[in-house]
Amino acid sequence: MTTIQEKLRNEALVAEAFARVRADLEAVPAEQLRQLNVEVQAATRTILGSLPEIQALRERLVEALPEFDADAFDKLEDYVWALRYAQASHNVATHPPDDLEEVTAEGLRLRERMLADIKALQTFGLIGAKALENLKGGVGYNNLAVDLDILCHTLTEEWPRISDHAHTTLEEVTTAYQVAARLTRLVGLREQSPARLSAAAELRTRAFTVLIRTYEEARNAIAYLRRHEGDVDSIAPSLYTGKARRRGVDEEVVTPSPEPAAPPVSSSTAPLSPATDLPPAPAPRVVDDRGPFVT
Repeated sequence: MTTIQEKLRNEALVAEAFARVRADLEAVPAEQLRQLNVEVQAATRTILGSLPEIQALRERLVEALPEFDADAFDKLEDYVWALRYAQASHNVATHPPDDLEEVTAEGLRLRERMLADIKALQTFGLIGAKALENLKGGVGYNNLAVDLDILCHTLTEEWPRISDHAHTTLEEVTTAYQVAARLTRLVGLREQSPARLSAAAELRTRAFTVLIRTYEEARNAIAYLRRHEGDVDSIAPSLYTGKARRRGVDEEVVTPSPEPAAPPVSSSTAPLSPATDLPPAPAPRVVDDRGPFVT
């Protein structure tokens, strides 16, 4: 019997799948990027559920359609995971971890405690008079981080002489160092947040473009191959119909978002905007008896 651990080992690792197809995502020209207009979880679930039947037709598709892109077809599952990876990256960029106020409160408490301790030690001549010259003081996250570093360094350097007299503990000094580092990191994340969000939005748009283009090509090819049976929606359901009809199962799998009007991309060198500023997806091509790839 196959254990749950063995089943999980067979599942694709999302990051690895993304790494395998990243070059494909980055190769898409800016003017060909398509607006994300499906719910990612529902759309990828639909494609993954359809993959066994889709992949079973591979050899017939290659034989019947000389222009069929088998290489892209073989990467369809990786493209699914790449979009899931990009969606997760976008979620993190949209809602970054931010405990800035909590960390700041702890930093202010530690700064006040260590500063009072050092001033008292200076009174008894245990710490030099110039130890506090470079403190920034006042408000501001950066000032607080700098002050904590200075105070921690002063106490650490003088610790052999002051350990019996200091009220601050080494554990508190370590905590203050960590608070200074965390403050610096959080402020940096805030400053870079717009750029990170823009990059994450572009990555998600690229992943969606490659996935939807490949899936639609597969649907077109299957529609041609199975044109007499007329069962393409049972094998490879459309992501835009609201319901998938899969051999007697009536399951709602995706409700597409409306496609808002969007300005065209001015040039391939223009910086990319978030996904909602990209041009809408082109209308699907009509399949006829000449083949699914006729324009």
